[in-house]
Amino acid sequence: MEFEKLISPMKTDEFVEKHKNNETFLIKGENNKFSNLITLEEIEKTLNNGCNISTPVEIIIDGGRKYFVQKDVQWTQFAVHKSSIKKMLEEKHSFLMRNQTQINKQVSNLIDTIEQTFENSTADMHLYISPITSSTGYDAHRDRPQHKIYMQVIGKTNWVIFDYKENLSDKTGAIKEKEEDIYLKKRMEFMLEPGDLLYMPPDTFHKVRNEDGPRVSFSIPFVIHKENIQRMDRTHIPFKEIFESFN
Repeated sequence: MEFEKLISPMKTDEFVEKHKNNETFLIKGENNKFSNLITLEEIEKTLNNGCNISTPVEIIIDGGRKYFVQKDVQWTQFAVHKSSIKKMLEEKHSFLMRNQTQINKQVSNLIDTIEQTFENSTADMHLYISPITSSTGYDAHRDRPQHKIYMQVIGKTNWVIFDYKENLSDKTGAIKEKEEDIYLKKRMEFMLEPGDLLYMPPDTFHKVRNEDGPRVSFSIPFVIHKENIQRMDRTHIPFKEIFESFN
């Protein structure tokens, strides 16, 4: 998938203009729009590859996130503590997988076209997965300096977008639920369904829950740099084709 198909029926020029104006906006899409981007089997395979990792899977717990890793085991400096992860998923914890822009060819192509659309940008792919209804979620929080494209792939998510009040410190990145009325004011509340896409500029406070079943979501953060920066080489290596060509 390419960026222009991702944001259809909106045109690229309109999206870029809204992005420049720091607008938060929603694009409604058909139910199967993102269905070919990833499979549950690919997620399971990546989740189980507990040694070949640069960023371990993170469990969402107590409004934040936490690693469960084994350090300095034989053959590797660290590996995912998979029995702990399995237990946490069974106990209704959501999880995050960052640095997933190369999970398959379709995703790599999408991220490359986003970087081509926004000059001097670099992007990542985060998978947010809640295996059970009403799984854990982050406290209301904001992301800086990254812009966010959020795609609802499987299931639904319930969203609240907030404005923040003048008494909030500029250093505060997250707000506990009991303090939301003190520092935040609801601006938007809605449900994202499969095929929907949300854009949020930096500094947008938001909170997400899955109250209507399990879900798989893509969060694509991208940063605009002041000068050219080296981008990741996501070239697909056709190993099977290369291997069999010598038989």
